[in-house]
Amino acid sequence: MNLQDIRSALQYADEEVRRSALYLLREIPCPEAQALVFIAMGDESWRVRKEAVECFVHLEPDLKCIEELLNLLRNEENAGLRNSAAEAVIRLGSASVAPLINIVEDQDAEVRKFVIDVMGAIGDLIFVPSLLHALNDTEVNVASAAAEQLGALGDTSAAEPLLQSILGRDEVLFRYSALRALSLLAKPIPVPEGIFKLADQDILRKAVYECLGAISDVGSCHTLLDGFSCLQKNSRAAAVKALHRIYIHSPNASRVAICEELRRRFGGDIVSGLLELFDTRDELLTESLLWVGAVTRDSRFIPLLIEAIADERTVSAALSILKNFGDKALQDVMARYATFDEIGRSALCVLIAEGGYSGFDAILLEGLRDHSVRVRLAAALAVGKLGLVTCIPDLILLVDDSDGQVFSAAVDSLRSLAEISRTSILAEVDHFCSSTALHHRKAAAHLLASLGEEERLLLLTKDEDPQVRKAAVEAIGANHVKKSGTMLVLALTDEDPDVRIAVADTLGHLQDKTALDALEQALDDKDVWVQSAVLKAIAAIEPARAWTIIKKNQTKTEGLMMITMLQILELIGGPESEEFIRHALNSSDQDIARQAAMSLERVNTQHSR
Repeated sequence: MNLQDIRSALQYADEEVRRSALYLLREIPCPEAQALVFIAMGDESWRVRKEAVECFVHLEPDLKCIEELLNLLRNEENAGLRNSAAEAVIRLGSASVAPLINIVEDQDAEVRKFVIDVMGAIGDLIFVPSLLHALNDTEVNVASAAAEQLGALGDTSAAEPLLQSILGRDEVLFRYSALRALSLLAKPIPVPEGIFKLADQDILRKAVYECLGAISDVGSCHTLLDGFSCLQKNSRAAAVKALHRIYIHSPNASRVAICEELRRRFGGDIVSGLLELFDTRDELLTESLLWVGAVTRDSRFIPLLIEAIADERTVSAALSILKNFGDKALQDVMARYATFDEIGRSALCVLIAEGGYSGFDAILLEGLRDHSVRVRLAAALAVGKLGLVTCIPDLILLVDDSDGQVFSAAVDSLRSLAEISRTSILAEVDHFCSSTALHHRKAAAHLLASLGEEERLLLLTKDEDPQVRKAAVEAIGANHVKKSGTMLVLALTDEDPDVRIAVADTLGHLQDKTALDALEQALDDKDVWVQSAVLKAIAAIEPARAWTIIKKNQTKTEGLMMITMLQILELIGGPESEEFIRHALNSSDQDIARQAAMSLERVNTQHSR
């Protein structure tokens, strides 16, 4: 097809025909093809425009072609054409540097802004001098774009010129853009008084605070503390985060000064204004508010800290801070236990346990009977951690809880209390062992293991229910019951595959070499998941034996077992293992090839350490 035919095809109503025509242009030199490519860049279909961009990049245009492409930015009638031209220049990257620099001072302000945005998108530091010069552009949109792109490029040498340009230009749009750019550069530099005065303007206040947090030091403390009480919620949040950021990066002497000034200025309505900012979705803000609470030790922060305990991301920090509030504050908050929601009540149970506080047994007992699953769970764990044997009857009741997590927490705590009150727990175990309730016998398995009642525990490996048998096997592994070898080997033939898997896992965990022959026989199990668990157990006990088995079966193994072999060889390591893994990369089974790639990557990572 010649150029005329391609031109005709680009005028077809069917966009697929127009797109297909562009593929043919890829075989024609750029100077000859570019006119048709440019026509396609202005096509009404975004799919055709995208294909035109791909075509132009594929043609590897010279400087002259790129300069002609840039002329498309002047087209005021077709936004799609301008955007396609900009995208093509960006895709060309460093090849576009010289042509872009040549027109960055074009007479058309729209073109200058387009060029500056493209420079930022390419991200080459060679554009920094041009962007710095553009800070003085007579058109504020162009100068603002230059400031934004300097921030995006991240060259800290631009910090001083940006700061001076803020003082030299009074347009709000420009100042906002330049302040944001300085926030991104985050280069510590002396801050002129004029920058602090900009915080008096509502529209710039937030940007000023964010900028100060990035470039300033303890000298901004007064301005940022003023921001703690400003009316704009987002500005208050910015001030808190900025001061905390400065604190983190300050030397010890400055940290002391910041904390002293924060305590001196703190109080009144400031607290309510800060507390309403609390939002766990903003991790930096949450961290900053917790820091303010830690520094001031203002008891009004306690509800916030209680809520923070309920979040796994902030629980450690919140607990640490609350412990420093003192006994009186703790007594006050515990007295209001009943007024808290379920998040607060569960958090207080965690606080009591983590702090090791005594005298709050009544609260924990109430928590064990709470209607909320979350609270019952926290209380059950707390009782075990604190060793409260007086709560054993209530924990026993929670073994019947309908929630699986609460059941597990109750059993775990009873196991902890078994070391303190063996007789009490043993009496309940007797009841559980003879119970017809499945969950009672499962609980008995874990408790017998903790009590050292190994003979009775082994009997549960023969229970009529497979879930109980599995629980008994798992308890044997978790508690390293050494007398279990023969019984576990017999259980490798259990009728339930989940039990057989648990047995294999436990034998591997116990490193029982006497079970190796039985495990190797179990490789003939009809369930592939059992086979996988068995091979892993052999590898855990005697890696060399597992390697021998793998080599013997490598040509007739597929699916899950091959994936298991790769995982084992990844751990065994060595040139031979690596060669096996590399060979599996060519497998027609996508899952096997994917596992081989992951295993090889991890092996290579280990080699590089």
